[in-house]
Amino acid sequence: MKPNTSAQTVLAEFSANQPFQFGQHNAAASTKQSADGGGRYYTSSQQFLNQVVSANPAVFRIHSTTKRLKVTPREKWQSANFAKRKVLFLLPSHMLGSNVATLLFIHAFSEQKNTRQVGVFCAGSAADIYLTSDLAEVYTLWISRSELKRWDVVIDLGQLESRRDVDVWPVDMESELLQAFGLAPSQRYPGEARSDEWSSPPRIGILPLASSPLRTLPPRTTVELSKALSAFGNVTLCLNRFQHQGRLYRTVLAEQLPNEIEIIEAFDTIGGLVDAVRGFDYAVYADSGPAHIAKLFAAPGAAVYTAAHGDILQGRFTNLARWSVAFSGPHCAAPCGLAKLRLNTAGSMGCMGSLQTELENLPSTPKSANNREVERLLLNEPVPCVAALAEQTELLVDFVVEDFKNRRKEREGVTAGT
Repeated sequence: MKPNTSAQTVLAEFSANQPFQFGQHNAAASTKQSADGGGRYYTSSQQFLNQVVSANPAVFRIHSTTKRLKVTPREKWQSANFAKRKVLFLLPSHMLGSNVATLLFIHAFSEQKNTRQVGVFCAGSAADIYLTSDLAEVYTLWISRSELKRWDVVIDLGQLESRRDVDVWPVDMESELLQAFGLAPSQRYPGEARSDEWSSPPRIGILPLASSPLRTLPPRTTVELSKALSAFGNVTLCLNRFQHQGRLYRTVLAEQLPNEIEIIEAFDTIGGLVDAVRGFDYAVYADSGPAHIAKLFAAPGAAVYTAAHGDILQGRFTNLARWSVAFSGPHCAAPCGLAKLRLNTAGSMGCMGSLQTELENLPSTPKSANNREVERLLLNEPVPCVAALAEQTELLVDFVVEDFKNRRKEREGVTAGT
């Protein structure tokens, strides 16, 4: 049997009859792209295709929506010789956590495979993640056919089998990538929390939002964490007004938070979020992208898990203490593995516990946001493990405060030792 040399990730191929450029509203200005006169272009971003290319037929022409590039076969990843070669990685996901793992991986790949150059293609809204390192050349949304010829090798990370089940079972993506190429972790990114001196008073962050109400912290929990941690430093609560959950959260918390709590309504770019995570001396995270971003800076703190397995998602990294909700019901137990809400055949949204059924009876995930359902699940009828988290708020607060105190003592010991 011949190795499969076609990409798993499907691309659109288009051309333009005049120069064009595009920058994403939530990414750094340096990630903006301009047409290079390459004739044909390739993109995996359906949003860019719909909102820019298809929306401007006088400028763009779509030639194919089923293009698959010739890539290094999955079977050859470990044995292929990449030394002194220019290697381009095709990214199948715009999720922050997935791209943090990819950046961790490509540092190990470049160091141990002795490549000449590495690049990433179709980073999308996660492009700012790669700006934390000067290693990779970043093609945010597209690459031209002529630019593609500059690269000796293309690797489609969408061919990694474990990526295909992440909605129902979490993956330590860095470990999966390293194993697929036979690599050890990069020494640039240690798993332990950094030991630099804290600010006085400490800068403390709370980042309670995830992309799904299945993993977002209950508002009551955030209020109590804010009250407890404000006794030890300057607390900043990071929200997102561009997300319906974030707007609801802000309204609910308006009258409950201590006056001294700083609230960031939203970050203009992912880079702004990255800088905030880097700047906190200690932070508490929901199971979300920012918890993964903390790995890049060995940022200390705590991560709170409901449906997902914290041990799997954090992998070798111990910079964040892990707290998992205790819940067991007739249809599920935490952690069940879900990353997203599911739909039953009648179109009802929830999880195994809230819909009182088994996973096989929840065949799909929502295709678009449903603000009414988000409000119901966030404020009125949270899924069982999130409801249990709200009930266990005092236990979580005690855990976080104890972890904070221990880490502060460690920092004071390091400072005294120097």
